[in-house]
Amino acid sequence: MRRLICLLIAATASGSYAMAQTTDASRWQTTVQVGVQAGQVRPDVNVSNGGWYYPYYPVRPAGNRYSLSIYGTTNYAVRPWLRTGVSAGVDWYSQTQLFPVAGSLEGRLPKKNQRVSPFVNLESGYAFRGINPHGKDLSGGWLVSSGAGLRINTGNHTGFVISAGYKHQRASQRTPVDGTYTLSQVEYRHYNRIYFRMGFSF
Repeated sequence: MRRLICLLIAATASGSYAMAQTTDASRWQTTVQVGVQAGQVRPDVNVSNGGWYYPYYPVRPAGNRYSLSIYGTTNYAVRPWLRTGVSAGVDWYSQTQLFPVAGSLEGRLPKKNQRVSPFVNLESGYAFRGINPHGKDLSGGWLVSSGAGLRINTGNHTGFVISAGYKHQRASQRTPVDGTYTLSQVEYRHYNRIYFRMGFSF
């Protein structure tokens, strides 16, 4: 009888531990999306260097731009309706490539077993310089984005995700005027983009 009681206690403890592991694992969610960004480019105003002023020549022509974006995020469910985590990806802006890394907040409806889950998200971070024809003359900058979307649950904590939103990304390019950087032209770029993405979460 004593052995039976010990076995029941051990089985209960093991089941509780396995359930805790499963519950904790289900709090994590990774989403990978591919999308398109669209926005208008406007040449920026000139910036002085060391008190010297010189004619400003825009590096980029004005016009509409469309670019590709690959985006991934890993979030942890702090509450059934709130997730927080980190995101990273690759953004292409014409010939400029940036690698954004940001903190992420996501809010969603706390209903369980829901087939379609709407959500909103907010991100802020920094983008690092990637492959570009300007080398070290190009620098990344601060970014912020917000959006909303739908997650269509397919079971086993997986789902199909579609989202849209707005993203503001900053960068700068320094171009020497005299060839030695004693005088240089600095262009601060503000990329304002509307994005559309789709992908999977697991």
